[in-house]
Amino acid sequence: MYNAKNTLQPPSTSPEEDHDNSTRPDDLNTQEMGDVPANSDRTEDLPSRKPASTCLDVEQTDSAPTESQDNHSKDSSCLNRVSVWLTETLENMFERHGRLVASHPSTTAAICMMVSAVCALGSLNFTTELRPYRLWIPQNSEFIEVMNWQSENFPNAYRRHLAVFEADNVLMAKAVQEMWRLHTRVSELTVGPNHTSWDTLCARVPSLPMDEVDPQEADYSDFEYGILQFRRRRDLSQTLSEDQSLKLPRDEYCNSLVSLPQMCLETSLLEVWGLHEDVIMNLTDEQVVEDINSAGISEVFGYRVNFTKYLGSITHDEVGKIIGAKAAMHMWVSLVDQHALDVVVDQGSGELVDTAGFAWEKAWVNTVLNDSSRPGNIRVYAQAASSFGTVSDDNIWGDVKWLVVGMVMMSFFVNVTLGRRNLVQQRPMLAFLGMFSVGQAVAVSYGVCSFFGVPYCPVNSILPILLIGLGVDDMFVIMAAWEATGRDKAISKDRIERAGRTMRHAGVAITVTSLTDVTAFAVGATTDLPALRSFCLFATVGIFAVYLLQATFFLACLVRDEKRMEENKNGFLWCITHKNWKPWSCSERDLLSDAFKYGFCPFILSTPVQVIILVGSGCLLASSVWATTNLRQEFNPMWFIPSTSYLDETVQVLSKHFPEAGESGYIYFSNVTLPEDLPHLNHLIDDLTESQVISSVNAWFTALDEYMSYIPELTNTTLTYPQLQDTLSVFLQSSTGASYRNDFTLDGVLDCNHPAPPITSFRIEITHRPADSRAEQAVALETIKSLLSKTPVSGYKAAWAQAYSIWETNEIIGYELWRNILLAGIVVGVVTLFLLASLLASMLVLGCVVATVIGVSGIIWAWGLTIDTVSCIAIVLSIGLSVDYAAHVAHAFLAKRGVSDKRVRVRAALEGVGPAVLQGGVSTLLSFALLAGSSSHVFMTFFKVFVAASVLGLYYGLVFLPVVLSLVGPDAYDDHSTSTTSCQPATSNCVEASQHRHVYTNSAYLSDEDKNTKNNATV
Repeated sequence: MYNAKNTLQPPSTSPEEDHDNSTRPDDLNTQEMGDVPANSDRTEDLPSRKPASTCLDVEQTDSAPTESQDNHSKDSSCLNRVSVWLTETLENMFERHGRLVASHPSTTAAICMMVSAVCALGSLNFTTELRPYRLWIPQNSEFIEVMNWQSENFPNAYRRHLAVFEADNVLMAKAVQEMWRLHTRVSELTVGPNHTSWDTLCARVPSLPMDEVDPQEADYSDFEYGILQFRRRRDLSQTLSEDQSLKLPRDEYCNSLVSLPQMCLETSLLEVWGLHEDVIMNLTDEQVVEDINSAGISEVFGYRVNFTKYLGSITHDEVGKIIGAKAAMHMWVSLVDQHALDVVVDQGSGELVDTAGFAWEKAWVNTVLNDSSRPGNIRVYAQAASSFGTVSDDNIWGDVKWLVVGMVMMSFFVNVTLGRRNLVQQRPMLAFLGMFSVGQAVAVSYGVCSFFGVPYCPVNSILPILLIGLGVDDMFVIMAAWEATGRDKAISKDRIERAGRTMRHAGVAITVTSLTDVTAFAVGATTDLPALRSFCLFATVGIFAVYLLQATFFLACLVRDEKRMEENKNGFLWCITHKNWKPWSCSERDLLSDAFKYGFCPFILSTPVQVIILVGSGCLLASSVWATTNLRQEFNPMWFIPSTSYLDETVQVLSKHFPEAGESGYIYFSNVTLPEDLPHLNHLIDDLTESQVISSVNAWFTALDEYMSYIPELTNTTLTYPQLQDTLSVFLQSSTGASYRNDFTLDGVLDCNHPAPPITSFRIEITHRPADSRAEQAVALETIKSLLSKTPVSGYKAAWAQAYSIWETNEIIGYELWRNILLAGIVVGVVTLFLLASLLASMLVLGCVVATVIGVSGIIWAWGLTIDTVSCIAIVLSIGLSVDYAAHVAHAFLAKRGVSDKRVRVRAALEGVGPAVLQGGVSTLLSFALLAGSSSHVFMTFFKVFVAASVLGLYYGLVFLPVVLSLVGPDAYDDHSTSTTSCQPATSNCVEASQHRHVYTNSAYLSDEDKNTKNNATV
């Protein structure tokens, strides 16, 4: 016989029997037929119970189809047939898997731990990658190509260490004297057993000869307070006329170079006073200002120097004279020991550095930052060559505390939500083992990726927290199905059958979400950005490992924990058994499920609230689209420096006091025909100077041309190659041209007495105008490339600047974001269509994903973030989170068979899977909430993005999607009994065909009386 819901009414021989067998209409066939395996003899153990249905009953059901079944038979499309086959195949596969795991729980857990341990061994090949140009730049980009060429032709053996002095006015005697004291402390600094010092590490340059005068004859007529006594003050226009290489015979000048002192390369305002302590310590404020305004030559090296470039936030008087500055730079340049056997890799630059020099750099930072004896109104900031790599590397491991605290919080949360509030039915050990399975997944991810040579990047530090959130979400879904199947008394004590039934339903659900995440990240791994590729590979392996371990290790632990509960053993201490134990009445109810059943579901499914939700969602989407259009694109590797680090303070001070300083770079040339190509090169210099993107050009051939104008035999003549090489030899060792010596690669050794060796390559220095916006940066790059391509110079030519790495990344990050979003969206649509086997359901899920991503992008703008590599990763990852929320609800809705009313199906789906989805979302929020205390740009970005993604994902998955499903939702999956089974009398195949109609319930914690009341009312 049939009831109103078109389900079989079980016969009852007595009120007691009817009470025991009562159930909800949609679960009748499950309890009476599907609970008995085909090869089971359980019916023989229950002689008093009449079989609920027979093959004849099933045939009657087929002969009297409902309207819904009629529609399905009329519309037997390919997708419907695939739906029936796929859902049945997956459910049967996971049921067999669940039974197998439950039959051997200890063996399964041991195998999982052993396999995880073997995979983790790959971490022996663990490597980190912190070099910015290996993280954020496509390795096939022009920047990388030129950089590789540069490292071969202009290898950098120098390391620069910068100290920045800040005060109300650094052009005061006490500030200059503090610079001298720091100079002295650095000079006296020794490190290591070999007493490595500045004197042994410094790069040395010759102090070129200059006119020496008697202090009494010094000419100070051009200023009032000048006190320089050791070298003659001269204007810049006088430099060439007083260049000793132009005044002395060549052989005499060249011979004098042999005896020149080699000075450590240390540039600062102290060069104005020649590093003479007595002079510096007796300066007055007025003398400092006058000397700075008059100085044009380094009194240490003899080179022409513009000392104003050392000053920041300069103040001028009404006639343009410098009267003050708020910052000053002090630079030390060290030389890498190329022959050292003991070397380390600087993670910031990727350069090999001798260990002694690397240790000295760390000691130098501590010395500069030591302000114990420094005047309170003078502040000094430090940036060593190794600072970026050191600070970034420390930051990777510095936030481990957040992971530890997160694990503790998540364990507590999982324990509270997985079990009940009493001594036996609490599940602290199960919660711990579930978290332990996530730890195994992290180890597998690190091990497998390291084995295949995938480097660990700073962004990957977020991975453990991500896997915790996803792993806990799977745990909740499995537990929801476990509790749902536990309400069936026929199998509640049969752990093997119960595990099979649990995985039949939960296995498909976690497969839908996990495979969409895995495939989305696998697609993201095809990106050209190395950091994004590394993260996606680690995440792909980690999420897949979480999926496998939750379906095996956690399920095995769940079965074992259920045995413990059956034996009334304590949840904390399994060795304690509670005899005659009975649960507390307050622990028998699930408050969250009751909230969904009696509060949330009736509320959102009421017609007025549905209207409000639909209108509000439309307004939310519209405002999100508007906010997304305002989102700007900007990337800066310096954001990866912790905001609490000394290096971040240095960067902030430099940005504050030297904002007008444009990015410097070089234009490289090789195999150029000289001097024939010099006119074209001069024309290039003119074009660069006249362009709107270059503020200055410092070319050696411009200075050489001015230098040759003081050589009579070279005036008004056509320069030949022998003349060029002969003049160049002396020029590069003169006070005028010595600063250009490093701009050449020569095929031989430079000798002042002989012509210069052939030039293989050279470079000219350029300085860009400040380019803050992405549009300005793109114009600057395009202008440089265009001018170079138009220059008819033979051989190799290319421009390179450190800033180009950021600029090129800004050019492609938008493309990469759109590419990854579109590919991930396509993958999500295809995978959900394949696994949900419903076109309309997959489109609705995809719509929720799109709305969530747009909302996240809008909140990114509102929160002051930009589109960079980190936010790009986070946005792609938010796709996986939003899929999790929406796909669980959609799958539960589709799996609710035997009910034609969409509102009833939506309510049943929410009551069943809603609590698990909400708990998963809250767990994700909890795990990322800890990142609010991080100083890392990576962690803070993920915190902001994932809070938005979790909140919006829960809204669209638990509020918006159910409302839409209740109005236009697709039909449920075809019942296996009406689509795939040809029943034969007296066989067990009939039982197998119609079993397992229910998927999720929320009545696991209800008393038998409540269940009876509910079921009788429905019947």
